[in-house]
Amino acid sequence: MKSYPLHSSEKERDRLKMQALAILPLTRTMLAGAGVKPGSRVLELGCASGDMTLFLASLVGPSGEVIAVDRDPDQLDAAALRTSDAGFCNVNFVLADLDDFEPARTFDAVVGRYFLLYVASPEAAVARVARWVKPGGTMAFLEMDFFRGVHSSIWPPASPQTHEAIVFIGDVMLDAGINPHMAARLPSILTRYGNVQVQTSAPPQYGARSIELPLEAVRSVTPTARKLGRADADLHDVDALLIRELEGRDEHTVTVPPMSVAAWVQLA
Repeated sequence: MKSYPLHSSEKERDRLKMQALAILPLTRTMLAGAGVKPGSRVLELGCASGDMTLFLASLVGPSGEVIAVDRDPDQLDAAALRTSDAGFCNVNFVLADLDDFEPARTFDAVVGRYFLLYVASPEAAVARVARWVKPGGTMAFLEMDFFRGVHSSIWPPASPQTHEAIVFIGDVMLDAGINPHMAARLPSILTRYGNVQVQTSAPPQYGARSIELPLEAVRSVTPTARKLGRADADLHDVDALLIRELEGRDEHTVTVPPMSVAAWVQLA
């Protein structure tokens, strides 16, 4: 897999929780389409700190099972603590890179959210994943439409400094080598395996604090910007920008996040 451009930290885990809430309706639609239900055995790729893992655990119930895989031990520790605190005993966590992972069994569904965006060869990855799905089972992924909204739209308009900082997110991610065309590439890949179902969404977030979601992403990509040697790596003071942007904003603030696409396919 490629190097992941978002820094693992408590701040990033808080941002991921905000992001998970923003895309929860689309996630629900995807998992329903994928047939995840009580008793399902599900493999989750790139579980991070467990936002979708918790939802999967509730869907499959005590008679089902979730195997959640990630290559970041800190994220897995956070995810394991959250599932334990929530009272779930139906999740097993695996520390592994996709390139080194080979499950011992097949699954009713294999799912991933913002996962193929960071994979060196999504086509090859999906071909491997397809071998882990039971006949009649599903593959389902949710990915970002990078070129349709990655810079987040905010109303009332953000300051020029905040806008510049948000543009910085996309620039760093592109420099880090993400797959920016996954919104169209994902359904194209899955058409090789059957009749693909696709849904898209960019649900608006309301209230002054909605602006935290894009600005916290600035903080998360900054360490990668430093590694890449970008001259603007330390240009953006996220704390100062948050103070400035939150002042005077109220419940009428609207932040439109990046467009996301969810696609799923049932295998013969």
